[in-house]
Amino acid sequence: MSGPTDTRVLGIVGSPRKDGNTEALVDAVLEGAIGAGALAEKKLLGSLTIGPCKACNGCQKTHECVQQDDMVELLPLMRDSEIWVLGTPVYWWGPTSQFKAFVDRWYGVDPRIFRGKRIIAAVPMGGGNEHYARHVIGMIEDICNYLGMELIASIITPGMNGKDSVRQSRLHIDAARDVGASTVRSIHERDPSLHRAANQPVGS
Repeated sequence: MSGPTDTRVLGIVGSPRKDGNTEALVDAVLEGAIGAGALAEKKLLGSLTIGPCKACNGCQKTHECVQQDDMVELLPLMRDSEIWVLGTPVYWWGPTSQFKAFVDRWYGVDPRIFRGKRIIAAVPMGGGNEHYARHVIGMIEDICNYLGMELIASIITPGMNGKDSVRQSRLHIDAARDVGASTVRSIHERDPSLHRAANQPVGS
């Protein structure tokens, strides 16, 4: 059983490809977080139905989106998790359509959900240098600043051309685990009551 003071981490995989580089990178961050005593859950946007924003502004009147799709399932997890791991590969210098639709739907979300969240960006790509990720990272940075979230780290892995490239790179896997662990430890250092020795499996 988990208690109300457990540190929770939510991993979002924005790639349409299951078991690919983005999921491997997000998994590594979650493994590091779990090892540091957090509880973690992972969601694959490619397996969910999240419609694009319709720009109807219905949410401004009712305070909820008119679309009752799988975004409803994600909102409680977003609210209850102190750390979000946002993963997307680079598609034409931007995020995937699945990831963008997910973020666009934040327009109709109570802004209190976002305040104080700690964000880890996980961005694998086939391009040979980090410059290719500049628009994705810039978008996430600007959103964090606007919504009162803190971008803790950006894990960028260039040159990941094969489906298993990230898993085959011990350097990138270890770095991602370290980021997950250090982020959880920083929270526990600020509030030791949040520490919980847990070896929970990564959620599916």
